Amino acid sequence: MKIKSLFIIALLFFFNQNVFSQNDTLKLQKKRLFIVGSSISLGLGLSYSYVQNSWWSDKKIPFHFDHGADLVYALNVDKAGHFMGGLESADIFSSSMQWAGMNEKKAVWYGAFFGSTLQLAIEMKDAYSPYWGFSKWDLSLGSLGSLWPVAQYYSDNLKKINFKFSYYKHSNIYWELEEQREKEINKYAWQDDYPNQTYWVAFNINHFIENHFFPEWLNVAFGFGLDNTQYLDENNTKMGGNNEWYIALDYDIPKLLKKWDSITGKRVKHWLNYIHFPAPTIRISPKLEFYPLFL
Repeated sequence: MKIKSLFIIALLFFFNQNVFSQNDTLKLQKKRLFIVGSSISLGLGLSYSYVQNSWWSDKKIPFHFDHGADLVYALNVDKAGHFMGGLESADIFSSSMQWAGMNEKKAVWYGAFFGSTLQLAIEMKDAYSPYWGFSKWDLSLGSLGSLWPVAQYYSDNLKKINFKFSYYKHSNIYWELEEQREKEINKYAWQDDYPNQTYWVAFNINHFIENHFFPEWLNVAFGFGLDNTQYLDENNTKMGGNNEWYIALDYDIPKLLKKWDSITGKRVKHWLNYIHFPAPTIRISPKLEFYPLFL
């Protein structure tokens, strides 16, 4: 997942929304459409330049499919990343179009189309890369993420389920294996450091189970990650490792920060809610362990 690419686009659009957020109207505004188009175009251009140099700088080879190696090297944690990438890119685009005056229903469908198209473009570039390949799984999961806001639009129950991301450097295994492969790697390349990434699906427990114990801003989340036991085989291919599964408490940021009710505050809360913040956590597998606070 090209998380840095999405960050650039979101940052540019968020800045422009704050500058031009006065006098909201339901009418589609040419000025705002221009701002949306220029912001996203600039963000995509900068993002393309970054990933071209960091992912696709090797000599091109003929179009080819990935035949399963991508299911091994990160034990599908990268697939969760593609889902999140599709979801966030769709959200960026649909939020942009709603700000420009488009109604929500049209905006979420346009967002789904934009997110899926972006995922297809990434896979088309991977298809000519010697180290990657066109991955049907990456495209499918990314497109599914792009469609998630559409599903939420039509279902009140799905509105109470959110996908989140967390990163904390628990291990150096990613850098150690890349060093063994004699690859030059940026020490800040966290977006490729799958052993230290965790992906979460958070449930609003008060919506699904009537209870008097959970405050409205406290949710339950299930996490998915990768441990630090991978190694390199004789072909310098990553092998082994175990998927990690967690259950944790989670915070509904918009409900937790109710007083942030300005236009800017609401936007900040919305995007912060994609982050899973430190909370009491139980690792269920591969080994049972309790963490007072886990990120």
